[in-house]
Amino acid sequence: MKSLNLLSQKISSCPYKLGKTFLINHEDETVYLLKFSSSLTHFELIKHNDSEVIAMWPNKEDIADLDSIVCGMHFSVYDQAIYIAFHNGDIVSVHLDSSEEEVEVVGSIESKIQCMEWSPDDELVIFVTGNNTILVMTKDFYVITEFPINVEETGEAVSINVGWGKKETQFHGSAGKSAAQNKVDISGFTMSQDDDLKPRVSWIGDGSMFCCSIVDPNKGLRVIRVYNREGVLQYTSEPVDKLEHVLSWRPSGNLISSSRRLPDKHEIIFFEKNGLRHGEFSLRETQTHKIIEILWNCDSTILAVWIERIISDNEQSSCVQLWYMNNYHWYLKQEIQCQLGDKITSVAWDVEKALRLHYTTTNDYYCLDFCWDVFSANTISDKNVAPVAVIDGSSVNLTPFRVMNVPPPMFAFSVQLSNPASCVSFLPNKNGGNNFAVLEANQQITLFEWSGAFERPIKVPTCIGSFQVKDSNNDQGSLRQIIWFNQSIIYGLCSIKCENNYDKLVVIYLTYDENGKAKYLSNEKHNLCQSILRLYSSPNNEELWFENTLGKVFKDQINKFIENNDPGEKLKIQNDPFTSFPEVCNWISSTEIGRDERNETVIIGLSENNKLYGNNTQISMDCTSFFIHNDFLISTTLNNNVKFLPLQANLSDWESFNNNESHPYHETMRKVERGSKIICAVYFDVFLILQMPRGNLETVHPRALVLASVRESLNRLDYLSAYMTCRRHRIDLNILYDHEPKLFLNNVELFINQVENVDYLNLFLSSLRNEDVTKTMYPRITIGSKPNPSDNTESQDVSMKVNILCDAVRGVLESKDSKKYLQSIITTYVKKSPPELESALNFLAKLKDQNLNLAEDAVKYAIFLVDADKLFDVALGMYDFSLVLLVAQQSQKDPREYLSFLAELENHSKYYQRFKIDDHLNRYEKALYNLSLAGENYFEQCLKYLQEHQLYKSAINIFTNDNEKYKRVMAVYGDYLSKESNFEEAGLAYILAGNKLNALEAYKNSEVWREAFAIAQELKYSSNDLFLLSKELSERLADKRQYQEAAQILLDYTRQPEDAVVLLNKGHHWKEAIRISYMYDRADLIETNVKPSVLEGHNNLLQDINSMLDQLNLQTSRLQEVLLNKAKQHDLEQFDNDESIENVDVFSDTSSMASKFTRYTKSNTQLSIQSTRSGKSAKSRRRAERKKARGKKGSIYEEEYLYDSLRRLIERFNSTKVEIANLLSCLVTLGYLKNAQQIQSVFENLEEKIKNNIDKIFVTPSNTTTNITSTVNVNNNSEVLDNQQNNMVNLAIYEKPKLNQINWKLQII
Repeated sequence: MKSLNLLSQKISSCPYKLGKTFLINHEDETVYLLKFSSSLTHFELIKHNDSEVIAMWPNKEDIADLDSIVCGMHFSVYDQAIYIAFHNGDIVSVHLDSSEEEVEVVGSIESKIQCMEWSPDDELVIFVTGNNTILVMTKDFYVITEFPINVEETGEAVSINVGWGKKETQFHGSAGKSAAQNKVDISGFTMSQDDDLKPRVSWIGDGSMFCCSIVDPNKGLRVIRVYNREGVLQYTSEPVDKLEHVLSWRPSGNLISSSRRLPDKHEIIFFEKNGLRHGEFSLRETQTHKIIEILWNCDSTILAVWIERIISDNEQSSCVQLWYMNNYHWYLKQEIQCQLGDKITSVAWDVEKALRLHYTTTNDYYCLDFCWDVFSANTISDKNVAPVAVIDGSSVNLTPFRVMNVPPPMFAFSVQLSNPASCVSFLPNKNGGNNFAVLEANQQITLFEWSGAFERPIKVPTCIGSFQVKDSNNDQGSLRQIIWFNQSIIYGLCSIKCENNYDKLVVIYLTYDENGKAKYLSNEKHNLCQSILRLYSSPNNEELWFENTLGKVFKDQINKFIENNDPGEKLKIQNDPFTSFPEVCNWISSTEIGRDERNETVIIGLSENNKLYGNNTQISMDCTSFFIHNDFLISTTLNNNVKFLPLQANLSDWESFNNNESHPYHETMRKVERGSKIICAVYFDVFLILQMPRGNLETVHPRALVLASVRESLNRLDYLSAYMTCRRHRIDLNILYDHEPKLFLNNVELFINQVENVDYLNLFLSSLRNEDVTKTMYPRITIGSKPNPSDNTESQDVSMKVNILCDAVRGVLESKDSKKYLQSIITTYVKKSPPELESALNFLAKLKDQNLNLAEDAVKYAIFLVDADKLFDVALGMYDFSLVLLVAQQSQKDPREYLSFLAELENHSKYYQRFKIDDHLNRYEKALYNLSLAGENYFEQCLKYLQEHQLYKSAINIFTNDNEKYKRVMAVYGDYLSKESNFEEAGLAYILAGNKLNALEAYKNSEVWREAFAIAQELKYSSNDLFLLSKELSERLADKRQYQEAAQILLDYTRQPEDAVVLLNKGHHWKEAIRISYMYDRADLIETNVKPSVLEGHNNLLQDINSMLDQLNLQTSRLQEVLLNKAKQHDLEQFDNDESIENVDVFSDTSSMASKFTRYTKSNTQLSIQSTRSGKSAKSRRRAERKKARGKKGSIYEEEYLYDSLRRLIERFNSTKVEIANLLSCLVTLGYLKNAQQIQSVFENLEEKIKNNIDKIFVTPSNTTTNITSTVNVNNNSEVLDNQQNNMVNLAIYEKPKLNQINWKLQII
């Protein structure tokens, strides 16, 4: 879909006649020409740029035609020398930067020279001698080999034919089997009359092979032979009738190009390197002509064909045609024509810039720069049918992409011209921007109107005028770009022949007759003060833009730009450019951007280096194409993505846009096929047309365009368009509400009026969910660091979204036509959370009484939405048997499944019937309630039922007002609580039931001794019974280590202080024991019981403190050793992960550089990390936990074990502080001062060591935090989560425990 557009044309004149003897130094673009001196006695080498004579040497020939004397010229970059070969055999070198002899005859070939061709790397040179031999020399002209050309051999690389794949075995289609037997008769093959009989040599692009085309006298035909770099024959071409002299090997190497003339056509034919034919295409010439040369450009995309046309015996014309192949079709993209009376004398492609062509005419030198362009209409209008014009010779092929996508080389419409087209421009605004003008190769402009683009079927564009610009000044300028600015004006960029290569702006004025035909009125030419690269007009604002060859862009209003004075006076452009690109951009466009209002004009430019600029700001550095849509700047990248930059932004936002992290569902980027480029995007629609490298087209609907269209439709309350777009492109329909919830709720009726189709409404309602998709699935584009101004930043509560919408929609539907929207109304009930199935069935029950058939249809739809069994159960739970039967019949349930059950239910009384239904539906609370209403006879069944389903709380509420039944329920409830070992609440239940004996037993089991003794006193227990009860309860409390409460019971109810003191000593409550002893005047108990217990506690606690001290010393030293080894291993890992030695082969496969630390070794590549990752079974996890708990020395779990053990040690130390404070006080009280001093000193030593080491032990390592954030990129997200959780657990072991601030020391000791 692309066409060649001529960017610049440099023309320079020569005071002498030019021929084929010119060459170019591509380093500094210097042109060198070879000519005769005025006396014809010397050759002169001239630098064309300043007409300086570089070298001169004598002419030994008497021939005045220079082209017949010189057979080759070459500029060597390495030697900075020009080599010229003459037919007489002389080889002359001219050194340009040498202090030695400037001109030197480096050698001479006695048999003369017919052709010279240098290899692409300038290392070898091929000469075809007059004896039809090939001479291969080095760049220093040392002979490598010489061999004859015309030999019988076909080449050493020719495959041996053993019969496989031979012609006789191939399928020949409609020609039949007889075609397999036909032999090619070459006896009638002849040479072309246009053949100049000269040999040609052409190299492949990489310089590994070359081919030679020469007339073989033995065969009487021209033959192409292929040789390798050493000059060994590899292949010989198959015989071709009337094969001509032109020859060019495509640099990519796959095709060798030549031509042949047949009676009815003239073809460019191609050979593979093995000599076999491989396709062709025909020239479209209607006049007598001949091909002079064919040449491939350096990137193998364009084939230049140099043609001479014979108009009459005395008149000829020359042209160069540029052909391009895509999708197996050859397009004529440009035809460069010479003016009458002039003639092209040489043609050459630039060796570095693929789209630069050099050619000379009789007196002029031309340098043309092309670029690939897509000629499309840029009028931002919904009437624009998105036409794209493709130039193919005299045809302009058109495809309106808004209507259809026709894959090339096919097209929707085509307009025919009298001459090949060179440029196309679409008229903005008028007729939707679909009218267009075509600039032809002969400088004729043809205008077309496409008013039929809106009709169906679309009509072909019609020609409304054709004219040539009349030159009143007779300057030899030529139009190369045109802009159809408005209906009356066409602007053209004209190349003129001048010293500075400045361009002219041509203003062409048009008029129209009564039939709408355009006529040429006049023109004005205005000199520009610089060389212009691009001419561009903005379709929205009447502005003309110029980009010069330095990347500067100028603009001005048209009425201010043109001065209606002397046309010879230069037109003044504003001194300061509007913007300056950092580099020249071959493709430019303009748009308006801005956050609040799009009022900032930005020129978008794309350079050949794939850099995209907005004014002088770089937007992207990997852009391959771009297009300005009405909402976005769309661009493709080298990473095979399409990016969408919102126009509702500033340039600074664009600059930072690429640095923002992308949301998983972000709409601003999507993947495309490798090498895709944008053809166009349809304005106010969601189509994006991409062309693949192989030429085929693909229409995509990017989410950015789709969502932009949906949001725009919702903003203007066009709900039907928004709905259809979402439905067509599978956008979640929740966006219709979530975009603007309040606006939607206020316009629910409008929504229903527009989307009136019941199926559409049902689809919308069924897709609703309590989620804001504008936050989760389709977040609005964040521009810079601030949200989009159109965003509704208020967070919406979506927990009741579905219910609110269903109620709102149902209210409107019921008010409009409940019968028409019956299905939608049912959907609103079903979709609510939780589903209101009973309300839906109540609605159906009312409908059943009015219209049974409609009710049956509604039930069928409800069954489609809800499981039939569930709907049957809901109907059954409503106790409406007619509704149950209706649901059952429409659900196609087997009558044997429900008829007998329904018949059984009808035999019961009302409430017992409902009980059976509720019990069947597992609605146990309702069942119990209905059973309680069934009568007194069913109370025992109530008790069994509530015990079976544990409905005690419901039963309590039901029987609260009936005292006797309430007590029985509470008694049953107490039994249940006792079974559940909830004895305390069971005792309360028994009290409410009036059963105090059971309550006392429950309190005894729960060790609630105060309530137990209270009930015992209430039951008038005897003193003996109270004594036994106190003994029992004290024993139970002592078994549970509640010594103080057990001692309290003995003191209150048995008056046995000695037993109480024993219990207090067991619990280390020595102070209380001393108090009790003196209270009951039993000081002897202090000597017999308290003191021995205190000394025993002192010894036990002293042993525990020493044990903690030993553990602290041992594990602290071991932890330091482990951490030291780990640090050493970390250094080794850094050495192992050094990229510079990643693949070094010095180390053997069996060597190990860190064998002593293999337990710490980690994989250093992504592959090894992923390959060793596997899930653990429960058994292996338990085994790992046991290993961690053991903390075996040298294991990978030792470090974690040591940290955990030290943490538990400190927790134990904190709890010991309370005990040590209690013990010290008792020891001093009882007179054991030395014991107190001893244990206080030891514990103080332990405390000091813990405080000194805690900060050294519990230090979070720096590499631990980095490991948490740098997780391996694996496909399984659960594995990443597990890794993060494990890392957090590992980090927790380093957390420093806190020391309790308890004042345990005694200052008096």
